Order: sequence, then C-alpha cells, then structure tokens
Amino acid sequence: MLKIPRINITSEMRSQAIIESQKRDSYIKHHFEVDHLSYQQRDELGFVGEFACCKFLGLDWKNNIRDNYLNIDDYDILIKNKKIDIKTETVPSVYAKKILRKEISDDELYGRRLINKGQFNLLKKYDMVIFSLFARENLDLWFPIGYLETDFIIKNYPPTNIRPDGGFYPFPASPVPTSALKSIFNLL
Repeated sequence: MLKIPRINITSEMRSQAIIESQKRDSYIKHHFEVDHLSYQQRDELGFVGEFACCKFLGLDWKNNIRDNYLNIDDYDILIKNKKIDIKTETVPSVYAKKILRKEISDDELYGRRLINKGQFNLLKKYDMVIFSLFARENLDLWFPIGYLETDFIIKNYPPTNIRPDGGFYPFPASPVPTSALKSIFNLL
C-alpha cells in the first residue's frame, strides 16, 4: 500500500502563522482571491505550509522564520544552496485523495497545480518549487505533492487562462501538470 507522507499541524504552528501573517500583512499583496478562504486565512495557510514543509524535510521550522517582511523574500527554504518556494493550496477532499494517490488526470478539475501569473514572474528567483496541499475539509494535515525545478516550469508552462478542457481558470496561471512533479522523497 502506498504510504502518503503527511505532517500534523500543531497549535504552535498555527499560532506562529497568525503572528507572522500579522507582521507581513502591510507588506504583501496577494495575486488572486478565492471564495473558500479569507485574505488572512490564505496568508496563515501559506506560513503553516512552510512550517510543515520544513518539518517534513527535517529542518527546524522555527529557525526558518524571517525577522521582518519589508521586502519580498528570495526563497521560503534553503536546502543545499537550493532556493525553494513552497506552494500550498486547499483542495476538496475527493480531489485531494486522487492527487495523493496519483489517480488524477492532468486534464481534469484539480489535475494541475496553478502558479498565478504574478507569482510566475518571481520563479526566476528560485531553483525549485515544492507543491503541497491541505484537504479543504481537514486543515490539520499537510501533504507534500512533489516538486519541480523552476527553469522547467518557466520553459514549459507559461501562464494562460484557458484550461485543458476548454474552460477558464479564475485568473491567468501557469498550469503545471501533477504528473510532471518529481517525488518529494528525492529531496530527503
């Protein structure tokens, strides 16, 4: 049976995410809106995702907290001189299960990991992106999905608003196929 990696989110991580979100609030501009999370919840979720990823990779998440947010960071995590950006999203449970079991088609709903066009322009600062998720109905468990080098993303998945099924994304984004992601275990 496939062992799906996960990190339990602690109350300490959540509390620290609230603190960091408040410190960063006046310096950040989100590139898009979603109906299922408020501005503050999205900000906190991003921090919790970074903390969980650190823990998964064997890093002390508390040591990864920045002193201030006056400028956009150069990376979320640094491993072996590789600058890594962490993308964390929420996905309805039915789709999250399919993603984690590698049973989702790239061209179906939630089959691609989206990087907003505004964030896409920042990819050149990083060496790779780690993609992760929370099932929307359970924000206590963080799951890494996989990773990809940013050069590959930039060359192969330019932003678009057209979905593979002919529909439209809610915002222009780089549609990275889930099947293209490399195993997160390669980073351990």
